[in-house]
Amino acid sequence: MPFYQSAISSDRTMTTSDKASTTEQLSLVFELYQRIPQGRKVTAKQLQAELADAGMYRGIRSVQRNLDVIVNYFDVDKDTRSKPFGYSRGIYSQPTLSARELVLLQLAKATISQQLPPSLEYAIDFAFSLLRAQPRTHTGMRPPQGDTRKAHTFINELNASKVLGKFFEPISVALVHQKQITLTLKSGKQIEQVSPVGIATTINELYLVYQNTLNDYDDLPLTCIAELKVLTFYFDYPSDFQLQQYQLKSEPQRSTLLTNNITPLIASDR
Repeated sequence: MPFYQSAISSDRTMTTSDKASTTEQLSLVFELYQRIPQGRKVTAKQLQAELADAGMYRGIRSVQRNLDVIVNYFDVDKDTRSKPFGYSRGIYSQPTLSARELVLLQLAKATISQQLPPSLEYAIDFAFSLLRAQPRTHTGMRPPQGDTRKAHTFINELNASKVLGKFFEPISVALVHQKQITLTLKSGKQIEQVSPVGIATTINELYLVYQNTLNDYDDLPLTCIAELKVLTFYFDYPSDFQLQQYQLKSEPQRSTLLTNNITPLIASDR
């Protein structure tokens, strides 16, 4: 069953078969909340499209109802001065980075921006929004010039940018929220109910690392995937697995991956 599969029903008839479970309903609220930006507005239609890109299909009225709940209980503002209504989160004080931390963050953004497709440009910019919040003047010094142009990387874009744009969001959802997935490969083979444990990059390829139903670890490049479904089934992240020590099976000529080639997209406290 796809994650957040849309349920169509009458408001007068509420049954377990045509209404989302309490857990899924709460998950939808938090998925919407984390997609509402700070300092600018987003519409219900735009949020509905972002959810659909992540494999979470909801009607526009369902999205609007849940946004009203979020406005009532969270730090979200609803601008009703004109239609379509805009939703935004308040901007709070951000930490000030040192020169070293600022350059490191700029370099990280430059690296990711160079490798990932343009369709993920907005998500990358939002993820690195801390860069925009840095002070532009310093006591006793002239205002800094150049901004993020002081960091750049000369590396190639990862293979199959269209595939990355299509599957990056649902894979991220599955990794962060520890949801199992089902894969259909371009060869026609289907891999049922596996647990994603991380993403690894090589020079020009992005790999999904997962645990199969036999509790073995395997991987495949995203370019091999034809379809991907995020399931409702939750899994416990394996405590004995170290992504930094994992060796790609799909690329046997490479030795054990170096730490700086690994991107473990899991909660930092797990």
